[in-house]
Parts: sequence; C-alpha cells; structure tokens
Amino acid sequence: MKDMKDVVASACREELLEPFSAKFKAVGHPVRLKILCLIEHEAVPCVGDLWRCLNQPQPVISQHLAILKKTGIVSSEVHKTRRVYYIIDPFIKELVHSILCKITEESPESLN
Repeated sequence: MKDMKDVVASACREELLEPFSAKFKAVGHPVRLKILCLIEHEAVPCVGDLWRCLNQPQPVISQHLAILKKTGIVSSEVHKTRRVYYIIDPFIKELVHSILCKITEESPESLN
C-alpha cells in the first residue's frame, strides 16, 4: 500500500498542476470572474452586454476576454452583428456553474 505522502507527491507534480494554475490565474481576476459569471448566466452575451453590465470601458472588457481566450477558457462566434462568447473549458464551466449555484443558495434574489 502506498504511503499518502507518495500519493500526494505523485498527483501534485508541478507539470500536472501547471495547467490548473494557469486557469486559476486567468479566472482569479475579479473582472474576469464576473465576465465568466455573466457569460454563464446570460443567453447570448456579447461584448456590449458585458461592458454595460460591468460598467467598464469596452477596451478593458476586450483585454480581459483576450486573456480568457488565450488560456482556452472562452471562445466566441459571430452572430449577425454580434460576437457572442461561450465558456468552452469544461472545468471552468463547472466551477462557474458551482459559484452561481452557491450564490443562488445563499441569496436567491441575487441572480434576478
């Protein structure tokens, strides 16, 4: 039987944790986490919707979206005149969904 220390050391090797670390770094910024929550909560969120909801200039939101795209967390598609964003990383999608569920549990009126 393996020692717990060996199991942890094997599972927590830096090369295995690095992709998760990069994802957490990308979503750890408050504005990016808000963007992800809005993307998950809204039907077809576009940049205009995001910057209006977050009361941030469009270039700021675009920079944050670029980081999320670069790390493979979100993607976008053009729908007529709108660029619509989606969370494509299943790990982050589940994390954001869990956050929204927890917020709803603690304060159901917060998502209305």
